[in-house]
Amino acid sequence: MAGLSEGEVRTGARYEAERTAGRARLASTAGLRRLDLDDGLALVFETHETVRTALEELLRAERTADPAGIAAEAAAFSELLGGDNDLVATLYLDVADPVALAEQLAELPGIAAAVSLGIGVDRVPATPEMADGVSGAFALRFPLEAAQRSALLDGAAVTVAVDHPGCRARVTLGVEQVRAIAVDLRR
Repeated sequence: MAGLSEGEVRTGARYEAERTAGRARLASTAGLRRLDLDDGLALVFETHETVRTALEELLRAERTADPAGIAAEAAAFSELLGGDNDLVATLYLDVADPVALAEQLAELPGIAAAVSLGIGVDRVPATPEMADGVSGAFALRFPLEAAQRSALLDGAAVTVAVDHPGCRARVTLGVEQVRAIAVDLRR
């Protein structure tokens, strides 16, 4: 999948005119793309549109209109997108209290590397892309082989698993969830 191009990133009046409809569209699939794996542990699958919207919201909040600044942010956010055969997601330790979050991070070292995607009988381990070590958010990439991509698009059973000494979870996705997470693979 191609990264975010400067021309597709909406700012200023152009973004404001489309903001409400775009956010409503994303909200309609948010529940399908979010999986609650365990108490306080969630996985949110990202799409080209969710990453672009996050960038546009950042630019809006910072009131960035400078083309060089937009291009730099677009390049940084493009790193969050997968390739043509990748699914990308963010793993969250959903804990509001900073002290409790730090404790949970200490109890779950390497949690991001313990996540995998099951497609039919195949297992695709997550590749942790980045984490800041303190926020409890981890960017993950699931690199799919061609046969796995085809199986997913053809309706194979899809599960997400966490196999960590401090946390074990397994969630099977429904048909609508698989469609929502695979939207970029269909392009």
